[in-house]
Amino acid sequence: MFSCSICLRSTVNESVALIRTRLAMSWLDSIASGSSTAGLIQTWSLGIAELGAMLKIDKGVAQLVLDPARCLELSNAKPDIDLFVSKLNPSTSKVVYDGFKIVLEGMANMTEGAPWPWKAIPQTILQFAKLVEHSLDIPDRVHDLIRMMSQRIAIVCNVRKEDASPHQSELTSFVEEFFADMQRIIIRLRIVEKTHPAKAFLLTDRVNAIIQDESARMQEALVRLQTRFVAHTAYTVESISECVIRIQSAADTTLTVATETRTEVQFISHVVQETAVGVVAVHDDIDAVREGVEATHTVVTEVRDAVMLSREKQLTISNWAKLPARPTFFYGRDDSVNIIVELICTSTGARIAIMGSGGIGKTSLSLIVIYDERVVGVVGDSRYFVSVEGASDVGAAAQLLAGQLGLPESSDPLSAAITHLETISRALLIVDNLETLLFSKNATAQKDTERMLQRLAGIPTLTLIITSRGAVPPNGIRWSYAPSAGLETISLAAARETFQQIAGRPDLASERNALDTLLANVDCMPLAVTLLAQLAQLQNPPSQLLQRWHRTKTEFIRSDGDDRESSVDVSIQISLDLLEGMRNGMQGQQLLSICAHLPDGLRPAVFDKLDDHFDDIHRARDLLFKFALISIGPEDELKMLSPVRHFVLKHHPMAMNHAAALRKIYFDIAASCPTYVGEDFPRLSKNVAPEYGNLTSFLLHLIHIEEPSRELFDAIFAVSEYAYWTVPSTTLREAFRQRLDAHPVWLAPCLKNIARTQILQNECALAVVNLHAARKLYTTLGDKFQEADCGRLLGKCLTMQDSLEAAERELLAAKDTFIELGYERNAARCAQDLGVICGSRNDRAQAKIHYTTARDVFKRRGDRLGAAQCSNSLGGIQIVLGNFAEADAELQSALAEFEALAELTSMAQCALNLADLRVCQNDYDSAEKHLATAREIFKRTGNRSNLAHYHLNLGKLRLRQDRLQDATENFSIAEEILTAIGNQSLATLCREWIAKLRDS
Repeated sequence: MFSCSICLRSTVNESVALIRTRLAMSWLDSIASGSSTAGLIQTWSLGIAELGAMLKIDKGVAQLVLDPARCLELSNAKPDIDLFVSKLNPSTSKVVYDGFKIVLEGMANMTEGAPWPWKAIPQTILQFAKLVEHSLDIPDRVHDLIRMMSQRIAIVCNVRKEDASPHQSELTSFVEEFFADMQRIIIRLRIVEKTHPAKAFLLTDRVNAIIQDESARMQEALVRLQTRFVAHTAYTVESISECVIRIQSAADTTLTVATETRTEVQFISHVVQETAVGVVAVHDDIDAVREGVEATHTVVTEVRDAVMLSREKQLTISNWAKLPARPTFFYGRDDSVNIIVELICTSTGARIAIMGSGGIGKTSLSLIVIYDERVVGVVGDSRYFVSVEGASDVGAAAQLLAGQLGLPESSDPLSAAITHLETISRALLIVDNLETLLFSKNATAQKDTERMLQRLAGIPTLTLIITSRGAVPPNGIRWSYAPSAGLETISLAAARETFQQIAGRPDLASERNALDTLLANVDCMPLAVTLLAQLAQLQNPPSQLLQRWHRTKTEFIRSDGDDRESSVDVSIQISLDLLEGMRNGMQGQQLLSICAHLPDGLRPAVFDKLDDHFDDIHRARDLLFKFALISIGPEDELKMLSPVRHFVLKHHPMAMNHAAALRKIYFDIAASCPTYVGEDFPRLSKNVAPEYGNLTSFLLHLIHIEEPSRELFDAIFAVSEYAYWTVPSTTLREAFRQRLDAHPVWLAPCLKNIARTQILQNECALAVVNLHAARKLYTTLGDKFQEADCGRLLGKCLTMQDSLEAAERELLAAKDTFIELGYERNAARCAQDLGVICGSRNDRAQAKIHYTTARDVFKRRGDRLGAAQCSNSLGGIQIVLGNFAEADAELQSALAEFEALAELTSMAQCALNLADLRVCQNDYDSAEKHLATAREIFKRTGNRSNLAHYHLNLGKLRLRQDRLQDATENFSIAEEILTAIGNQSLATLCREWIAKLRDS
């Protein structure tokens, strides 16, 4: 017994402290002396008896009063649980029930080193008691269940050592079954509590059903236990049995007391505190439990997994229940997992910071680590996870940590937690969602957070892992692992696997391109991928989701709920709110709005030009990086994740002065675009190419917000002409034409240049419509040159459509007009196109004349590209004529010019002719190389006609190699493309080759 030298009426807190000390000493003394199970339970009973002895009622007020004389009596008296029970009535329920929990907590906290399962008995009973204390309006069933629990404990306790030895494994199995049953009940009650609003939990229907169901199971288990051991063992320990029954009776009576004095606010506060330990989302359905429980998982599946894990790893089930569920779907971070696990297993005090943007998968990565078998093998049950997302300050975070460790309330919970952790030989602690504290508006709170982490990091036997938004880990700690840019997005392959597993959809080839495009559009951001997959579960195929993305961007990527894990928009807004609360946060947000308009990143040259428009643009950049709202690219460009970029575009427009500055910068870049392939094209392209995506994005933005102007027209024209020679696209001009109905002077060239690109992309039908409309406008405007040039382009279209006579008429008329107007080079272009028509008619002699005439003009006018194109065509004619040496000379000369001018499309066409030549020369290896070059370029430019020629030439090569099946496949692909674009003559040739191969 402890000595008592305090006043007769001590405070409740002092009395509680003495009770804990008494319990600790007695319990540990019993363990140290090898006491029997009966001795351990008797110690528990003695503590209850002491509590009952101290309970006094004075004028309706209940309090605990320590009487030293009574303590002396207790040293020789038997535990009298009835004394404790007799004090229970509605007016004293709170004090007594709190005392009951204090005894259990004392038992739970003072059992370090106790043999299993006795260490877990008070922990498990306490969990159950706390869960049912708000459901006291169904006492009978609850009490029946508690009686059966107590009876099962009593039976196991009363088995003699000599009787138990032959059946040790069976006895152990019954004990494990008891804990599995207890834990299932606790989990089911906890799921009800966490997945229903506070008031709904007061309604007892669900709890009633759970208790009734579990009572039946408990009764069956009790019968099996009685049959096996009670029937075969005459020996019982009557005193132990009576003690257990009295404990059970005390619990029965305590749990029946009504909780009228508890206000709804107090109860809600209790639920919030419990929720902050790991459950953030409150859902309307039991089956939808946050992070780790699929909608289709039942409670039975969850309990089965829990029991299996506890048996395999021999963990204490009650501690396992405190960990959030392991992520069911996790792909693509094997390297990160292995690095972190290796650090945990090879060092006793690793310090790991998992940083990154919102929705990037930081929490999931930490949970995968905490459940890793290698970590479990090293750390065992001393693995703890605490989310501080709901903590308002460091004090609240410390309370959450102490609660997760199972520590009693304390005036200094952080010190208590650290003291407890220091007693554990190896421990792992994950502190999740630290950003609320790290980026608090209160500078003192930030410093307090860093000091808390430093104190935890000072425990040599503790592995500390933190997760937080941002890219820069907290100061003052030597981090073992903290990637400089934070956690990156997952690969496309991992994103695809995640999507398909969650969605439960087969990998359909017809949907593969749409799925990959959709995932790429969200930059494979894990949260976005997960939510998109959940939408796909509702019979939304990837193609439909991709359409919705194009219409609404991030707005539709959400599930049922408005928290950070249910909505991409909410997750992003959380980061922006944190940013706004920081000093210079507004400057950071304004810089972020600029970055949002630049999908290829804010490059250093543009960044420097914006310097004068910010108070301190470098500090704003550093702040965005700190919050992981931007990343630094390989060329020091500032980049954003696609979902974040689109959200900022919609909700955070640029400041007017920044928009004006950016407009001037990019109009200057547009003015520098090379619009024709010449000697300066490669040099100018190097400056423009990195900004092409940004130019397109920013000009599209201006098209939608500005009235058409000459300045805007010139910028769009320059960028579109540059794109024609590099990556052909009609995007800018198609958008601009919608604004030009009242501006025919700009509409006509817009239509004509759209048609030029469509010809290059083999969209001849659309090109013809646009060319007729453009020519009509030019006729109205009286521009004969442009009218003739529309005719030339119509001739090219008609040639590609095999309308050779109509094409020839258009080209001859255009050629005459150019000669009349004195435009010799344009007339040469018509001659070049007439050579193509002659080649299609197998009139190679006349074709040679047209190409030679045109080349002479181009050389005289300094048009290197036109001259090289004619040489390429002449080389093709020489191949057909069997003049291989002449063909090689022409083609090598043309290829050298194309490479010097960096003209990709012509380079690929020349590579096709060279591949054809090498096949004729039986040099198949060289032919393969030339075809590979052509294929890569055609894939970039999207020219279907050229792609058809590639497959046609590859088919010829495979035929010469006697790979007949491959040859047939390539001829079939070429035929399909040529038929689609209207080139019937070549399509017919392909069909003839296919027929010959099938007949052979």
